[in-house]
Amino acid sequence: MLGIGLDGTLDKFVETANIFAERRPSVRALWRSRTGSFDRVHAILPSTTVVGESLDLTVQVWDEYERVHDVYDGRLRVDSTDSAATYPEHVSFAGDDEGVVTHTDAVTFETTGIQYLTFSRPGTDERFVSNPVRVTADDPDEHVYWGDIHLHSRLSDGTGSLEKGYRFGRDTMALDVVAYTDHDTMGFFIPPTLQRALMHARNFDRSRRVADRFDDPGSFVTLFGYEWTKQPNCGGHINVYFEDPEDAVLFDSRGGTTNTYEKLWRRLHEFEATHDSRVVTIPHHPTEAMYPFDFSAVDYDDELAPLVEVYSQWGSGELPGDEGNPFPLAMGRGEIDDAGHFVRDALSMGYRVGLVAGADYHGPHPGHSLIHADPHLPSTREWVRDGVGWSSIWRVWNERSYPGGLSAFRAPELTRESIFEALRSRRVYGTTQPHRILADLTVAGVSPGEHESTVRLDDRTTPREVSLDVAGTAPLERVEVVKNGSVWRSHAITSDPEAPLSTYTASVSWTDDDPVEGMVWDESRRAVADVYYLRVWQVPRHCSFPGAAWVGPVWVEPPGDD
Repeated sequence: MLGIGLDGTLDKFVETANIFAERRPSVRALWRSRTGSFDRVHAILPSTTVVGESLDLTVQVWDEYERVHDVYDGRLRVDSTDSAATYPEHVSFAGDDEGVVTHTDAVTFETTGIQYLTFSRPGTDERFVSNPVRVTADDPDEHVYWGDIHLHSRLSDGTGSLEKGYRFGRDTMALDVVAYTDHDTMGFFIPPTLQRALMHARNFDRSRRVADRFDDPGSFVTLFGYEWTKQPNCGGHINVYFEDPEDAVLFDSRGGTTNTYEKLWRRLHEFEATHDSRVVTIPHHPTEAMYPFDFSAVDYDDELAPLVEVYSQWGSGELPGDEGNPFPLAMGRGEIDDAGHFVRDALSMGYRVGLVAGADYHGPHPGHSLIHADPHLPSTREWVRDGVGWSSIWRVWNERSYPGGLSAFRAPELTRESIFEALRSRRVYGTTQPHRILADLTVAGVSPGEHESTVRLDDRTTPREVSLDVAGTAPLERVEVVKNGSVWRSHAITSDPEAPLSTYTASVSWTDDDPVEGMVWDESRRAVADVYYLRVWQVPRHCSFPGAAWVGPVWVEPPGDD
């Protein structure tokens, strides 16, 4: 009865055992990791505000193993780029506050533009910078909200409870949006048939109830979904999100009427035709060799799957590693060699897919994944309280992963309906954790999500202005506009990780007057429109990974008779 699923489970077990043997850390290093030291400060403010509005400030201290440094008892001096701002002069940690301090209604900016708070430790020359805040004179039509919407709990192959994860995302990471997407079936810790039975019997409904309990419109939004999971060597994975959890249905990957991508999308179209709520599906890690998603072999439905997860802790599936991708997929069996699996391939086939990022972290830490850190021992309390799953196992071994990703939602208000509309309309973009980079791209005045992300020209040679505005969380190394799969324009800023705050921002415009050419995949598939998107690279701190963002695309169509 288990058949293919069991074979996949055994394959995954063998693969994992081999990786453990190959990358086992020294016992001495693991023993030293029991206690960490002060490594950095992470300070969070809302990304958009108006002059005079009071903002909450959340400040965290992290150690070198990506853990909250809960014994720090020092204080930080605070300053601002806005000389007229109101803010606390110091932030103090008492050693018993678990490394996180929140000051409610503590910050007010009085000057429009991009503003920051800066933090320094007395007696050192270390400087830490908050996320950028865009300050406007009037209430903007849309705000930028931040979310982590790809996570797993102990209801599948992760650790920790849903409740703990939602609290961490809301209270520690000050996220606006969180979604857990536990597996409908599974191929390692629990046999696929058993996991399927558990999801149908109780876990699906439990996930729905917990998500509803934590949803708080205007303050904290929870989306409800699950991961439609092909078994090892049988295909790629898709997250399925429902606008209204009360309407949600579990269409699992082993059911006879939903066991292919095309069948799943067909059933979801039927669902939407009979309900007042909508669905979004998002493929992820399409280039992973054990779980590949081949855009060229699928009748892709970009109405129900308008987005692709371009980045997660697995790495980036934008383009191959040997073509300049600094985040080539290295976990598991690594990056697949075959074409057709990269986001660039999907765009060249003519599919209209936007770019988001997620964590795919299997533990109760939305907004801050841990397994890319040096191998370290989770505390005994964590093992006992949160259980055994990928997030605890891979923290002990070097799994060659990256920081997780975040999704930025451009929405008029913080509600499920508004956030879901941002997903469906592609008014979203992705960054690497924990970088809340503000990034905008316009082509002929159109931003991603506006006018179906499409510019329609009267003439194939009509000039169009391509503009970008970026405010980073570190010095910007360069910003790039990718057109039809290749870098079209690049603007370099600095390579100095200690560069001043003036290098954190960039505003650049170019004019494109070349004829629209589109992209070609093969004789039968192509993109008639030109495809533009924005890439942002920040200067890495010491040996850390660079902060990055992906925004877009915007499509520029030639006249209808071309």
